[in-house]
Formats: sequence, structure tokens, C-alpha cells
Amino acid sequence: MKTFNELVTEEKVDNINKEPYRLVVLTEKPKKENPKSTSAKLIRTAEQLKIKTYDCRLNGAFLMRDQDSGEITIHREGDLKGFEIDADTIVIVRGNVTRKDSYMDLISQIERYGIPICNFRECIEVCSDKFRSYLRLQEIGMTQPKTILVPNDDLETVQFASEALEDEFPMVMKTLQGSRGVGVLLVETERSLHSQVQLLYKIDPFCDILLQEYIEADYDVRAIICNRQIVGAMKRNKVIDDFRANASQGSKVESFVLTEKEKDVCLQAAKGVNGQWVGVDFFPADDRKNGEPIIIEINHSPGTAAISKAIGENVGKLVLKELFDRNIWKKSASECGVLETIEVEGEEMTAKFDTGNNTTVCSLHIDDDYKIKGKKVHWESNGVKYSKPLVREVKLKKPDETRPVVMLEVNFLNTVYEQEVSLDKRNYIPFLVNRDFMKRANLMVNPSRKFMLTNIRNDSSDEKDKED
Repeated sequence: MKTFNELVTEEKVDNINKEPYRLVVLTEKPKKENPKSTSAKLIRTAEQLKIKTYDCRLNGAFLMRDQDSGEITIHREGDLKGFEIDADTIVIVRGNVTRKDSYMDLISQIERYGIPICNFRECIEVCSDKFRSYLRLQEIGMTQPKTILVPNDDLETVQFASEALEDEFPMVMKTLQGSRGVGVLLVETERSLHSQVQLLYKIDPFCDILLQEYIEADYDVRAIICNRQIVGAMKRNKVIDDFRANASQGSKVESFVLTEKEKDVCLQAAKGVNGQWVGVDFFPADDRKNGEPIIIEINHSPGTAAISKAIGENVGKLVLKELFDRNIWKKSASECGVLETIEVEGEEMTAKFDTGNNTTVCSLHIDDDYKIKGKKVHWESNGVKYSKPLVREVKLKKPDETRPVVMLEVNFLNTVYEQEVSLDKRNYIPFLVNRDFMKRANLMVNPSRKFMLTNIRNDSSDEKDKED
């Protein structure tokens, strides 16, 4: 049986576009830039790779879209000219961006414009909430330390949480938000547990706390994943007189060779949070070849200094080179209904978005038989006569027939697509959309809904939603 790592490697497109893309580094950072920060080093490395780069601080940043040309620009505070972002631009989000809703809303706006982004808002929010990420990884069967939420400092609530962990001390207390080992405490007695919970809630009545099973280990491992590839891994030895192994807390790091089992689990964990560039932290199993690693957490904005030192390579450079392959850039898909209204050559009609349609073309219903004269196809629809060059013909198995293919303009949500379309007598829904079009338009179909994004057409075709 093939591992997850082998399967995703097979999916990787060999034809990689080597031309430099455009890059926006979007980060929550202080006004005084730290030249040693990951975002600063990332920008310097990108410039060395001849990638046109825009350094944008979230505070004060905004997007503009030209109503005539459709050009989208991103602006940092005080920059009215801005930086054009398009399908050849990828936005990398760095730092603790969840502290302000406006920061996250800007990320959502970028996603809605169909700009490739690393990582999605969903991934950032899941990874930033330790309990939410615990639940997400639990859903896909990852092995993790036993974890329980502590919603308040009530004595009975704290006692219940402790009992859920079988009152086994020491146990780990964490705030839901936090990175670099900050907000992680070791609780060694029941009395200490109550007092620390009360102290945290006294400092911040709205804080969020969880308790976690303590795993005795001399080290943990961080694996860096980008575009479903293992970029590198490091061993982080536990700090003397401290139970944490974060490099930011002084842990000594060294290169670490992952087993196939560990690679497979790390890739699954990254996929579980829909992460494109993430760090997966875990405790190795006693039997590293066959045992299940224990996933500690996933970081949506992993630093590069420690891992670069450990493996002896510039990890930021490795990540940027991985991103040369535009075929694996991620865009946030828009959810649409199984039926939507579109325009084909200026004629409004109902289309069925069929995820089961893996044919190479979309299909258009025509009233009468088409005629091929020379290299052109002639047909009539709703009293309008059309004549288009014959692109090719497609051979179908069911029904056993050959259909002509023409190139038509398909307008969906004010975006015009040049699309190959076959002609047939469908007799019900006028237009059938294939997977290729849905991929181009970046759409995700909700099979239980209709007309989520467009107006409902009042024609008989909408009421005859038959299986194709």
C-alpha cells in the first residue's frame, strides 16, 4: 500500500513554471523592522531570486479594484500607488494576524478576489486556536495528547477537567492563543492547578485555557511542509530546567531524518488544516518505523531561522522555490449551487454544475440539429442563428455518438471565459458545466443548494433537474 506521501508526490505536476512570480509578504509586525525576522529574510531572499516583492504591514493596509480594468492593487499605509496583485501573484501571510478582525477581513478580501494565498484564513484560525486544531486533527484520526477545555475558573469546572485527564500530574496548561512556547505552563499538583487557573482568569476574565496530558520526552520534532512536500525537519532538545523544546526558548536544534511513517503523518496533519506552508510539531513514537507520532500542534507561520541552522540550508529560499510551481497555488473556492444562471454568447440560461462530469468540454442544448459546412458549425437556439469554427469533435460512449465542439464565450459572475462547448439536444437544463470550468472559475458545488450566487431563472428548465 502506498503512503500518503507517495500518493501526493505522484500528483505533483512535472511541468513547473520557472519564471519568477510576484510576491506579497503580508505581516503583522512592529513599525521598526527586525532584520532577523522571518518576513524580513523572506523578502531579501525573494529579491535575490529576482521575484518582484511587496512588503506590506497589515496595520493600515487596504485593497483597491479598478472598476473599468478590474486591476486589483494592495496598498500599505501611506502608499497610494500600491502593488498590483493578480493570478501570477501569491500572498504569504506571516505572524500573529488573528489579533485584529480587520487583519483577518483583509485576508478574506484577498481570497474573495481569487488571489493565491498562503495560508487561507481558515487554516490560520484553526492553527491559532489550539483546541480547534486539536478537534480538527482528531476528526482525521491523528494521535495527540489527551486534551480538555477549561471554560472558566469555577472550582467544579477545573475539577472536572482534571478528572478527565485522570488527575495525572504533571499536566500541561495552555492558553488557546500563543506561540514560541509562550502561554504554556507545567502544572504539577492539584493545588497549583486551581491557583494558576484562577490567576489567569483574574488577569484576563475572557482568556481561554486548555489542559493537556503531559508527555515525557527529551525532545520533539518540527517538520516544515510546503505544497505537500517535506522541506526539512529538526530535532528540538528540551531546555535544561524547562519542559518546553521551542527554539525560541533556547532549545538546541539539529537536523532530523524522518521515517516514511512520520512523513506520511505530518503530510496528513498539514492537509487536515488545509495548510500550504506550515510547521508540524510532534513527539516520535518509541517504534519510529511503525508507531504513530504524537502530534503536538501545527504552526501556520513557522519561523525559518532554527530550521535553516539545523539543516544547513536557507528554508525560506526552499519554500520560495517550491512556490515556482503555480499549479499547486491555492485559491479560496467560492461555494455555488448545483444550478446557477450564466450567459453563453450573451444569452442568459440555467446551467447545471455537475461535479460528476469529467468530460473535456461543457455541453450546450440546441433546438435543432446542427450542420457542419466546411470548417464551421451552424445551429439555431431560441430563434438566434449561430456560426462558429469547428474546433474538434468528441466521441461519447453513452450515448454512442460524436458531437462537434466550438469555442464560446461563457460569462459567469461578470467574468468571461473562452470555453470549449459541445452541442447536443439536452431537452432540459440548457447548459452542463464540467469540472474543468469549475476549476477555472474556482468554484465548490453545494449539491443541496441552487442559485446561491445568481438570480433564479423562471423557465421550465429549472424545474426539470434530471440526472444527466
